Amino acid sequence: MFSSHRHLKRRTPDQGIDRREYIGHLVDEYYTTTNVEALEQVTANLANFAYDPINWPHLHEAEAFDVFIASLKVQNQNLQLHGIAAICNICLDKAAAELIREHLSIISGLFVRTDHPVIVLHSLALFYQLLNAGQVDKELLLTPPLLKGVQEWRQKSHDQRIVKLSSLQQVQVVKRFTQNDLEQFAQFTGDHNYIHTLDLPVEERRVHGALLNAVVAGIMGTKLPGPGTVVLEQSFKFLKPCRIETDTVVTVRLLQSRKISTAEYDCRQNDEIVFAGNAKLLTRIT
Repeated sequence: MFSSHRHLKRRTPDQGIDRREYIGHLVDEYYTTTNVEALEQVTANLANFAYDPINWPHLHEAEAFDVFIASLKVQNQNLQLHGIAAICNICLDKAAAELIREHLSIISGLFVRTDHPVIVLHSLALFYQLLNAGQVDKELLLTPPLLKGVQEWRQKSHDQRIVKLSSLQQVQVVKRFTQNDLEQFAQFTGDHNYIHTLDLPVEERRVHGALLNAVVAGIMGTKLPGPGTVVLEQSFKFLKPCRIETDTVVTVRLLQSRKISTAEYDCRQNDEIVFAGNAKLLTRIT
C-alpha cells in the first residue's frame, strides 16, 4: 500500500530516523560491509523501499540505483533477485527509466543467463511495464537472445505467472524458407516474379513479401492472440530482402489485449529486421 507524508510522520517516532536518512544509511552499508547476510538484508530493504513512489526521490538522492545494478553483476542469486525486484518496483519513475535505458544490457543479460524462476518473473514484469509505458525502445530491449529466452521459459515453466507474462508479450517461431516454399506459393498466388525463381543465384533470391505476412497471420490466428482472430488493419514495411535457406526469426508481440487488440511483428535474419509491421485485430470471435 502506498504511503503519504502525513502517514509516515504519524508512524515515525519523534526521535526516530526518517526514511531519507535510513535509505542513505542502507546504501552506505552496502559499500562498507563484507558480511553477505548484511548485504542481502540491505538489498532486500532497498527493494521494499522501491515499491513505494514516496521513497523514489530518497532512493535517487542516495544513488541506490547503483546498488541495484551492482547487485545484478554478482554471483549471489539473492542479491540478483533483490536488485531486479527493486528495478522492477521503481521502473515507472522517469529518472529510473533513464537509468534503466543506460544499463539495459546488464539487466537483459541477467535474464538471459539466469536459471532462477523468481528472477525471471521479476524480469518479465519489468519488461512488460517498460514496454507498456513506452519507456524503452523495443528494438533495444527485445533482442534475439532475450526473445529466445522468453520463449524457452514460456515452454518449460510450470509457473503460470511466468507463462502468462511471457505469452502475453510475444510468440516467436523460426522459419527456414526453401525454394520449394517459394514455388508452391507462386503456384497458388500466380506471383512468378523472377526474383523468387531459379533465374537468380540463391544468394540473391527473395522470399515473397506476402509469404512473410502469411506466416505472421498464421501466428496471430493460432498462437497470439489465437483462434478466431481477424485482422482489421495492417501497416508494414519490407526493410531488407528476405533470403531463402537462412533462419528467419518471426516474432509477434501483443501490445493491447482487448476485443480490438493491437500487435506488432517483425522478421529477422542474422539479427537484422527484414520485415516489420503492426496490426489491429478483432479477437475472440465465436
